[in-house]
Amino acid sequence: MEEKTIFHVHSYRCKHASQEQEEEYIKKAIELGATKIVFTDHAPFPGNPFLNRMSIKELPEYVTVLQGLKEKYAGILEIKIDLEIEFVPTYREYYQALLDKWDMDILLLGEHFSLLPDGRYTFEMSEKNLEARALANGMIAGMETGLFQVVAHPDQIFRRMKKWNAEMDAISKEIKECAASTGVLLEKNISNMLERKKRVYRKEFWEELPDKLQIIYGVDAHSVTEMEENFCTQKKMSSR
Repeated sequence: MEEKTIFHVHSYRCKHASQEQEEEYIKKAIELGATKIVFTDHAPFPGNPFLNRMSIKELPEYVTVLQGLKEKYAGILEIKIDLEIEFVPTYREYYQALLDKWDMDILLLGEHFSLLPDGRYTFEMSEKNLEARALANGMIAGMETGLFQVVAHPDQIFRRMKKWNAEMDAISKEIKECAASTGVLLEKNISNMLERKKRVYRKEFWEELPDKLQIIYGVDAHSVTEMEENFCTQKKMSSR
């Protein structure tokens, strides 16, 4: 991604962001000297089975509003309309529809939960020490479909792990090798890097990177202020 791209921005529709409108993010992005902004709000699922995201009825509005802003700011700021979503095998046709019918440029794979072989989801697990492996399995399966172009905060799957260990090393290697072989980009999440959350960014994950692995920075902004702070940090990192 270009140095002047603001990647991974959420809207109020995700239910855990500020109530600021999309145009407020756009105006701030222009002020910051960005040339592109990529909105990746948390995608809905048919039937609304999951929380902390827009509802399925809000998807048309999300696209329509951003499409209008895309036209309004043409030649000033490039605006991309995309979505962040988990990989659940039973929704494979839906992901394809998001790319085809809704014309998303990318689907950002944010594996906050995964479907287990027994039909449960990882957020229903009592064995929290096994969560990282299950999330990694879902992430790798998602990358292998070719439906996702970027993986958000891959190291966040270890958020429940207190101390880095050999198993985490092995899981990380599998994820990085899969990303390198499939051409999927891995996101270094600046919001997590700034240590606003404990044990979410794991620097150990980013060691020993395969030669073909591609990495991007994502601001993961849920407010205009957070976008500004994280993009300024991104620019400092990019200039090193």
